[in-house]
Amino acid sequence: MDRLSGFGEQEGFAVKVESDVVAAVGVPCLLRNRIISTCTIEKSFDPESGKPNDRIGDAVHAVRITTDEELDGLVYQADGTPIGSQVSTDGRSWSNISIRRGSQNSPEDDESAQDLVHRYAKQIVGAVSAAGYYKPAYLRASNPFNFSNTFEARSQIGPVQDRIREMRIAIIGLGGTGSYVLDLIAKTPVAEIHLLDADELDWHNLMRAPGAPTGEEIEEIGDIKSQAREPLPKVAYYHSKYAPLRKGICPHPVRVDSQSTLADFLSSQPIDFAFVCIDQNSDSDTPRQDAVYNALSEAEVPFIDSGVSITLEDSAIRGAVTTSGYSEGSLEWQEAIPNAAVHGNLPGYRNVQLPEVNALAAALAVMEWRRRTGQYISESSSFLHRFLLGAPRIVTPP
Repeated sequence: MDRLSGFGEQEGFAVKVESDVVAAVGVPCLLRNRIISTCTIEKSFDPESGKPNDRIGDAVHAVRITTDEELDGLVYQADGTPIGSQVSTDGRSWSNISIRRGSQNSPEDDESAQDLVHRYAKQIVGAVSAAGYYKPAYLRASNPFNFSNTFEARSQIGPVQDRIREMRIAIIGLGGTGSYVLDLIAKTPVAEIHLLDADELDWHNLMRAPGAPTGEEIEEIGDIKSQAREPLPKVAYYHSKYAPLRKGICPHPVRVDSQSTLADFLSSQPIDFAFVCIDQNSDSDTPRQDAVYNALSEAEVPFIDSGVSITLEDSAIRGAVTTSGYSEGSLEWQEAIPNAAVHGNLPGYRNVQLPEVNALAAALAVMEWRRRTGQYISESSSFLHRFLLGAPRIVTPP
């Protein structure tokens, strides 16, 4: 094995050799402002001698660097200075840089194009180590995103997110709160996100969900409302919004209002954690849809329920956001079914139309999930947390 291939195996990048080009692909590198990313190093060579030429790089001693994140096309040392001498660049995604072998007054030739690329790769990877990223393994970890996941390295939380990287998440209910849960979970490296909701998309859904529809989507929904097109399930809409961001989002237009329906789904689709974001059954005597809780408990799927109760009182809003979490197989919800009602006999978990309340409910639920999966230093002190709109503080009822 040549030195470049051996170094690539050690550092996790690939080496490709074609007719007259050597390329090191996925090389860890530093971009401007110490952003860690990956790049490709390319060099052309004479097929007969194997020695580098000037077809790629603009000079015999130069290589083409293409960065996987577009900034200025350069790679950097740990001290913030660019590596090598810039020969040419597009100022965005690539540059031809030169690092001469030997001294400035007595440059030496590289034995082969592989040796030349190896020399550059050592400097570029060495800058990553010098910046304190001694084991940038998270750059090579399973990446569900449709681009390089530089966020983990930049924020240095790769090892923390390793705890959730292979998780399969279900979000039951894609209303206001569920759509915000999706937005937050979609930006984590979990392997799969399963969306369960049988409702069709309507105008009011757009007013309490993250982001905004495109003009084409508004036109499409308008056609649906005028019955010019088939109805669009919520799960299909949200899948289309987040599929460009990442892989592993699975829409299921399933109505989970019976225990057997959800049990059948869980038996065919393994789930590691669930978020329950569904409305109360208005025609039921039970405060919540117990069928969902029962199915999750019997399948031993830990879950977090997020509920919102809101009402108008003297033209002002009263209500609460409630988050409750349950471990595998827990039946604790049977003893203390969470109900967000905080005043008199107001009904709990009413359909709320305030996006900031939905966003808060989702954030509290996702933070509790991170706490329960060991990502926060704190442990959950209670299975039930409640944020009161009338007295803005989070309480843990006894």
